[in-house]
Amino acid sequence: MSRPVFVAVGYDGLRLLSEDGRSWGSPMLGQEGEVLRSAAVGNGRVVAVGTRGGDQVLTASVDGVKWTRSRREGGYGGYLRAVQFDGRRFLGLGGDPGAVGAANPYVLISDDGVNWEGPHRIGGKFLIRRIAFGDGIYVGVGDRGRRAWSRDAIHWEDVPDVKPLETLIDIAHGAGVFVGVGLHGLRWRTLDGRKWLEPIRGEEGEHLNSIVWTGDRFVAVGLGATYLSADGAKWERRPNREAPTTVCHHEGIFVGTKWKGRLQASRDGIVWDAVARVDRHIEAVAAGWIGSDRS
Repeated sequence: MSRPVFVAVGYDGLRLLSEDGRSWGSPMLGQEGEVLRSAAVGNGRVVAVGTRGGDQVLTASVDGVKWTRSRREGGYGGYLRAVQFDGRRFLGLGGDPGAVGAANPYVLISDDGVNWEGPHRIGGKFLIRRIAFGDGIYVGVGDRGRRAWSRDAIHWEDVPDVKPLETLIDIAHGAGVFVGVGLHGLRWRTLDGRKWLEPIRGEEGEHLNSIVWTGDRFVAVGLGATYLSADGAKWERRPNREAPTTVCHHEGIFVGTKWKGRLQASRDGIVWDAVARVDRHIEAVAAGWIGSDRS
């Protein structure tokens, strides 16, 4: 039987779960020095990825209690930075973010979070850190302004002449449009990942760290303000309170994390309440359904 789940992951293999985003279970830990940097929920399971030393760490669970853990050699340049679910499969994104030259970005692909294929080198000089999928297209954003699109998540084409100051931190798809967000209230939309329309800028210091599509609107959460839009073109700015830096959304509930080990919850992405705190830093949050193939 399926049930909703919110999951938070972080340092020392931290995993923390909740069904409603407000009441959280006891922390589960992995190995010392293991950092789970990202999580995703899909195909009835939770998947989290990260690093320990020079190794990649991949872990998955169908019930949030029993976890299958695997390790892959990363070679100190193959760091896993993110995992996302595209509605059908999990995509693990990695590379070497500290490289002076090329970061050698790659993607791993899995249906279940246990058996992975790749790495597939995805080209380009800089990492892709976030991906959104919609209308048969993947659109990715990454380091030093990188914006790219793909039809299969393996072969990517970059947008030319990008600027590091216009780096997008997160991206979401909804209402037939992709919207990326970044520094100083930056919002930028595209229909196909190739042609990007005129960027919309906000107020200085209002860095938008996360954007989600709720089913009827985009909600972009930043430092001091949350921006709301049904189409990615017209926006309403609302001052927020105690907003987190990383946000997920599921069934009308927003959950986010703040330094150090603090979890926040909200009904609107504007007013946030502290709901839990642990003694290890939380890197990421995710939400969805587990226990069946409901995604």
